[in-house]
Amino acid sequence: MSLRHAILVLLQDQEASGYDLAREFANSIGLVWNATHQQIYLELGKLSEQDMVRYRHVPQEGKPDKKLYSLTDAGRAELVRWLKKPAGPARIRDAFMVKVAGGALADTQVLLSELDTLAKQRRERLATFEALAQRLDESGRDENVYNYLTVRRGILDQRAWLQWAEEVRHSLEHRSADSTAS
Repeated sequence: MSLRHAILVLLQDQEASGYDLAREFANSIGLVWNATHQQIYLELGKLSEQDMVRYRHVPQEGKPDKKLYSLTDAGRAELVRWLKKPAGPARIRDAFMVKVAGGALADTQVLLSELDTLAKQRRERLATFEALAQRLDESGRDENVYNYLTVRRGILDQRAWLQWAEEVRHSLEHRSADSTAS
């Protein structure tokens, strides 16, 4: 998957500004794909040059004109082409997992502290996803089934990570207690 396809997915049903897209990355598609404002605007420029999106200027009082982007026929065709291809395996890049793997050389208290910080972030993300799922449920899950399914995956991922974190905590605390008793 590439950033271009994530943007095309977000534009499939409605036009949006770069700011709107960045907000969607933070709130929804960010469950599965992260991008900075700069990356989004850069990719929008490329998509525009390749005639996959077009934009219209919307005048704003006291601010520069806003650009609202929408899919072109070429963009929709690219999205459909990409959707037909099988997805490759997900790539995982998790620095904390690497730290746990190298934990024999690490300070257990430092690992536990970082685990606490990450667990707090995961609990906050879980709460956000659960609230989003509830809103999708209230507005009609069937009408938003694809968004709902994506959010459910996010919920399950967060819960699984938090369960794993408890196992890590238990193991590290047990290891720490054993080493102090020796």
